[in-house]
Amino acid sequence: MANARFLLRPRWVLSHLLVGLVVVTMVSLGFWQLRRLDDKRDRNALIESRRDQPVAPVDDLLAPGADDGAVDAVRFRTVTATGTYDDDATVPVRNRTQNGAAGAWLVTPLRLDGGERVGVIRGFVSFTPDGAVVDAPVPDGTVTVTGLVVDPDQLDGTAPDDVAPLLAGDDVLPALVRADESDPPEPNAGDAAAPDPEAILTVPPPELSEGPHLGYAGQWFIFSAIAVIGYPFVLRRVILRRGKEVDDGRDDLDRELDDLLRQG
Repeated sequence: MANARFLLRPRWVLSHLLVGLVVVTMVSLGFWQLRRLDDKRDRNALIESRRDQPVAPVDDLLAPGADDGAVDAVRFRTVTATGTYDDDATVPVRNRTQNGAAGAWLVTPLRLDGGERVGVIRGFVSFTPDGAVVDAPVPDGTVTVTGLVVDPDQLDGTAPDDVAPLLAGDDVLPALVRADESDPPEPNAGDAAAPDPEAILTVPPPELSEGPHLGYAGQWFIFSAIAVIGYPFVLRRVILRRGKEVDDGRDDLDRELDDLLRQG
């Protein structure tokens, strides 16, 4: 085999470092996906365990000013909330999608019988042709909502900032309720199977799937293995090609010397 000392030249050392960096990055991405899978499994287990707990009025579980630990302790609990809606204080949470359509959640404070307020994620609405959020009126009179407790800080996108003004009051519970049922029902309640552009649709419960994280992790580890195994083979081929070029050069030189000796 030809001399491989050329692989210690600066540009080749840079190539080795670059391949090593790529491998480390891909392995890190693989472990990151596994951590996300563990987080998803822990979340699913929490949701399932909270389903087994009894339904309770939300104001029996939380009070205005409760800390993050209190909210986390009742996250995903099924609760009821009874009171009257303050429609004028409705907050749209934009950048939401449902059934392939873009739109927003309507979050409206519900004044409870005890005087506190709680933000209720009443449902999903689409946009009007001019880009405005569809205005879905609230049920009249006293309303009883049943749904899951939502930690606002766990929401994605702009949602935490969108609902922050609603949660800022001293009389507001520090969590939201994602409505599954409303009695009386929403006046513009729609059917997800045949959505009406003016309807308000119930926001679906959190999925219990594990997602694609395990598959993604496997792909990153496979890519890493290909790089670790394949790079030495690439180097070996380069070394062999260089050796052949050197040998061919020596043969040409020998032939030229023979020709000169014969001519002499």
